[in-house]
Amino acid sequence: MGVYEENIIPIKIAHLAEYVSRKKRISLDEALTYIYSNDMYKELYNEGAKWWYLSSEALYEEFEHKRKEHTHIVSKEAFEFFVYTLEKYAIGKGIGGMQALALFKEYGADEFLLKHYDLLHTQGTGYVIDEIQRFISRRKKK
Repeated sequence: MGVYEENIIPIKIAHLAEYVSRKKRISLDEALTYIYSNDMYKELYNEGAKWWYLSSEALYEEFEHKRKEHTHIVSKEAFEFFVYTLEKYAIGKGIGGMQALALFKEYGADEFLLKHYDLLHTQGTGYVIDEIQRFISRRKKK
């Protein structure tokens, strides 16, 4: 990636955050969370795609499209299990919930938990936390 792209992308992200903040009527911090937690964020650095050429409005539409693609409908029980596990993981690691969520999303542990809910929710908390830690450790090595 060239120097131009490396320098323009942070500016595009700032403009996009301002646009998202206005469009969704949320704070700039929440807008940045929206951007950084979306799979589309990584695509901004895809040199071949040249997403940085799009306007904030067009980028927002792409982010929304990607967000809707990854929206999973889960049961109330599975969601409660996910939040419980996330909080227990965060407490065990001495980190905040947002940091734990970011870690889960970065390594796909969120999807792992929900995909294997039927099996994992029958296990003890310590076992599930150990499984998540092993899962994340294996992903970090790749």
